[in-house]
Amino acid sequence: MTKPLFPAIALALLLAGCAGAPPPKPVPSAPAAEWSAADPALTGAAMRFDWWTAFGSAELDRLVGDALAANHEIAAAYANLKAAGALAREARQLSLPQGGLSGGIQRLREPSATQPPIFRTPGAFPDMTIATIGSELSWETDFVGARGKTARAALADARSALWQRRQVEAAVAAQVVRAWLDLSRTRQLASLTDGRIAVLDEMIAMTARRVASGGGTEADLAALRQTREQLAGEQPALAALQRSALRRLAVLTARDPVAFVAEGAKLAAEARTPDALAADDPRTLLRMRPDVQIAEARLAAAFERAGASRAALYPSLSLGATGGLAATPADFGSPGAFRFAIGPALNWGIFNLGRVKAGIAAADATSEAAAAQWQQTLLAAVEEADGAIDNWLAARKAAATARRAEAAAQVLLEAARSRQRAGTIPAYALAQAEADHLAARTAQASAEAAERDAWAFANLALGAGWRDEDNQAPSG
Repeated sequence: MTKPLFPAIALALLLAGCAGAPPPKPVPSAPAAEWSAADPALTGAAMRFDWWTAFGSAELDRLVGDALAANHEIAAAYANLKAAGALAREARQLSLPQGGLSGGIQRLREPSATQPPIFRTPGAFPDMTIATIGSELSWETDFVGARGKTARAALADARSALWQRRQVEAAVAAQVVRAWLDLSRTRQLASLTDGRIAVLDEMIAMTARRVASGGGTEADLAALRQTREQLAGEQPALAALQRSALRRLAVLTARDPVAFVAEGAKLAAEARTPDALAADDPRTLLRMRPDVQIAEARLAAAFERAGASRAALYPSLSLGATGGLAATPADFGSPGAFRFAIGPALNWGIFNLGRVKAGIAAADATSEAAAAQWQQTLLAAVEEADGAIDNWLAARKAAATARRAEAAAQVLLEAARSRQRAGTIPAYALAQAEADHLAARTAQASAEAAERDAWAFANLALGAGWRDEDNQAPSG
């Protein structure tokens, strides 16, 4: 018995060895220990996942909380996570014995042509009623670890789904912040535009009087009117941008976009500008990015499946047992109704090896693609985060310059007011100083809004914004 089995086992091992092991996992080079830009505003504090609270707005905190609780994309991501977890549990159960119970009752009639000739039984067998009840149990051994690898791949899929849920949470929180910042910026710019138009109206009235008295030209009046109409042309666009921001907030928080345009008119949207960014070690912070974790989980799943694909090269051994009763209802309790079967079974798809090797090649190629995607994701994460920090620092410097320009314009305005009160300059010169100051304030508001936008994007690029409460489902 041993001699016939030895060549078969040796051949199986030889064929399995020809398939080779899965390709090794790549070891990417570690990112730099510091960012390319150095600035005291980059602190070594731990990253805050609720980074939007730095804007100091209770209204924004409420909106983000509403979105995290009711957003439909988050609800879908959470459902996908539950499905992936269930599939992982199912994969683990496959390594355990499988079986079940069965039962039934049938009325049987066999055609006479299929019945064997029996001496002194010229007629057909009579109709019969047969009742059955039984159970079966089987267990396929996992000598090569295929089921274990499949279970670990499913677990990696569940980990990927967890980070996908976190990625959606971070994206939704960032979208709420950006919509709210857009609302704040457009409201502030609209208010400043109204002020500039009011000052220009005064200047136009004074210039018109000068032209009427022969002290000015129509060209001076036309230049002021041109500037005034250009500013007036910006008002409808600013109003539309405010409504667009409100509709975005409504969708993100699972509200009616049409109704929220009216409700959001009383929404407070004032924000302070954060002056520091928690960006310590790239090697630590980039590990918190959901896209990096998703790529790593997919890589792990692909390599586990590449290993599991080689199990088809080996014979599989399963153990099975069945037992039960089969008889007419009247004889169901008789000893002759009992049946059973027990024993091992060996299966080897030796004639399918071509297909098996093709599947192995496909699984290896998939793992290689996952490895390349993982390394690309790491590089892209470093590039995005480093660029976001650089852009924030640049926007921060631009906003500081705009604030200094506004301060200088304020000094000039105060001086013009003093001179106008002293009667040394006309009212028109004071109006011109007010217009220049409002233009400087507009530039400052735009620069500070760009700084806040860049700060928000930098936090998202660093991986902040998701929650760690795995057992907390959204209510929507």
